[in-house]
Amino acid sequence: MYINLTKEKMEETFLQYMEEIFAHPEVVNACVKDIVITRENLNEAGKQAFEAGFHDIYSDSDVHVKVCLPKDGSVTQEDYLKRIDRFGVSKDTALGWMFGAENNVHRIIFKNGMRYDLIFEFEDGDGKLQLEPCKSNPENEKWPLENINRFWFIQIQALGKLYRKDSLISDHLANTNCNETLVMQMVMRDSEHKTNHHRYGYSEELEYSKDLGKCPYKTDNETFNRIADKLYAGALSYDRLVKNFYPDYTDRSADFLAIWEAYESYRKEKG
Repeated sequence: MYINLTKEKMEETFLQYMEEIFAHPEVVNACVKDIVITRENLNEAGKQAFEAGFHDIYSDSDVHVKVCLPKDGSVTQEDYLKRIDRFGVSKDTALGWMFGAENNVHRIIFKNGMRYDLIFEFEDGDGKLQLEPCKSNPENEKWPLENINRFWFIQIQALGKLYRKDSLISDHLANTNCNETLVMQMVMRDSEHKTNHHRYGYSEELEYSKDLGKCPYKTDNETFNRIADKLYAGALSYDRLVKNFYPDYTDRSADFLAIWEAYESYRKEKG
């Protein structure tokens, strides 16, 4: 899989996504920094907004989306925020995503390499809005689906920090996700032995360690290489482990590595 993450392609994709956002009649405007995008000025203001938020291909776009909800309370903010699928976010289109309830933000990494923080703001209006019930997917209570989506978002977050030379945060996030695979193994152990109390362990092999030392992306910086190694191992081991909870799960590491390849190509190009 090849992903084109040039600035020009990213701007084009950003503008296309703004069109998707404004396809919803309840959306009043979208704001990036101090630039307000509306249906009337979408192309011009959209280009200005993209430029204002772009630093490199690792950039995400912080988009404040103002939404007008019926003042009769027929659709609540909570209801609306649950329907992020209406904004093109699903397992078919996105690698990972997570929700921050404290500021109504959905953080998303799409499979095309585009990252967005969609921060929703609400106002009351006289219009009508009907939301179909959110389609629920069967979940394993021992490992909720949000864990999977969060893991893959954090993988890209860590990768972006790594390529921006923020070793501290990148390593912290890489360790967090490797630890997540250990938690998965502990949950699996509890299920196997029908207890969460283990006086002694069982000399378990650490699943993520099977892929350490295999990362194809290396530089002359050993700190970079150590962090990259953990991100690579975490990705492959997570795909294997999660199938114990969701046998029909489709691997996401290939999409992750496609974005990684684009990041690596950009690094080499910039020297």
